[in-house]
Amino acid sequence: MDIDRHVKVDGRDVRLTNLDKVIWPDIGVTKAQLMEYHLKMSDLTLPYWRNRPMTITRYPKGVTETGFYQKNCPEYAPEWVETVIIPGDDKETEYILVNNSATLIWMANQSAIEFHPATYCDHAPKIPSFAVIDLDPTAPQGFDEAVEVALYTKVILEQLKLRGYPKTSGATGIHIYIPLQPSYTFSQTSRLVEFIGQLLINFYPKQVTNERLIKNRTGVYIDHLQNLANKTIAGVYSPRPLPGAPVSTPITWEELPSVHPGDFIIENVPNRIQQQGDLFAPVLTDLQNLSHILPMMNQI
Repeated sequence: MDIDRHVKVDGRDVRLTNLDKVIWPDIGVTKAQLMEYHLKMSDLTLPYWRNRPMTITRYPKGVTETGFYQKNCPEYAPEWVETVIIPGDDKETEYILVNNSATLIWMANQSAIEFHPATYCDHAPKIPSFAVIDLDPTAPQGFDEAVEVALYTKVILEQLKLRGYPKTSGATGIHIYIPLQPSYTFSQTSRLVEFIGQLLINFYPKQVTNERLIKNRTGVYIDHLQNLANKTIAGVYSPRPLPGAPVSTPITWEELPSVHPGDFIIENVPNRIQQQGDLFAPVLTDLQNLSHILPMMNQI
């Protein structure tokens, strides 16, 4: 049965359609349950997503069917949906800003599954808020190998006097965020991750790679170009369009060796937060200085 209704979210009228649509057929999670997840989590997600140009992936027929990326705000968006125009190399893009729960629920009603917030805020498009180390294992390797390299990365970060905050990607990878003072460029954050990646390759050449061609790649891949301004990464607490409805979830370094991406799904992540709190909170406040590292980065 097609369920269609209007609800008030943040004082705004949001039309909801096809609430009984099954988004994750393997576990029977519907669009209504996806929206319920977002409502439970919005106080946590919005501080990380607010004022950041948002790229989404939509799956109108569910995650087992082909989805598509969307950057430009559609013309039919409600007038209260905030946007920002960001110039590109050859055109401008009018991105949605997920600044309130109403916008979040409206987007979920569009079958938006993945939320990829920009690594910058709309008022400072040339200043990254953090550097991201994206550890992406190459098949047949998987999450266990990514964990191994993440722990190696932690040691290097400690030697560099940096603090990194890990989260699962929701797939087989791990993302490590290094929050920064607002005084660096994307070129510098990209070079920082390249520098860390090269250190890892020097110490662990069989486990780590920066080879861009997938056919030539073995080991866990570190892509420093992921830190360029036009790149995005699955946001913290974003669902992923994979079996089981996994969520990109913060984890502690101590629990990292004993977890699996499938442990964190839209049905249990809200309860995890109630028990452990927001492990990613320091990403918003622990803004670090790179002045002691910048001179090193040209030595390797």
